[in-house]
Amino acid sequence: MRQLTLFFGAALAAAVLAAPAAAAPGDNAASSGTAAAEVADPATIRRISDLRFGRFASPGNASTIRINVDGTFNAVGEVVSSTRMAQPASGRGPAQFVVEQAGNRGGTVFIPANISITNGSATMTVNAITGRLVVTGGVGRNRVYRLDLGGTLRINANQAPGSYRGEFAVTVIYD
Repeated sequence: MRQLTLFFGAALAAAVLAAPAAAAPGDNAASSGTAAAEVADPATIRRISDLRFGRFASPGNASTIRINVDGTFNAVGEVVSSTRMAQPASGRGPAQFVVEQAGNRGGTVFIPANISITNGSATMTVNAITGRLVVTGGVGRNRVYRLDLGGTLRINANQAPGSYRGEFAVTVIYD
């Protein structure tokens, strides 16, 4: 409170010093100003599906499984033969999100460089993450996109069995 009082006193003194020394009686001056604000439509992003590498057997040597943004996959190494085993109901596929454009504004989508997934004691890394934005509807300020994300799962030799999970962030920043 003390700083506010001192500041106000200094501002009042400056105003008095800046005031004209003598004003003629009846002289008046007036001006007007404007206040403005712009509230943008909120951007939305919501998950449709997760990045899914499916079920496979632990390889004796390091291997990889690549999920592409179009839903296709490529396996390299000893894991290739076990990618044909029965898959979970969700199967394999890219992560997908719906991104709704905010007020006809451009923006930038940020995706992770790496994702760490764990079964509680062992980890694997997903890298070489790629993204694709596809217009799915709308025009102008109501444009809607689908964001597809793929990546390469790095499977260690003798990877511990279990269900592996890891979270990652996707961020949209509008201009």
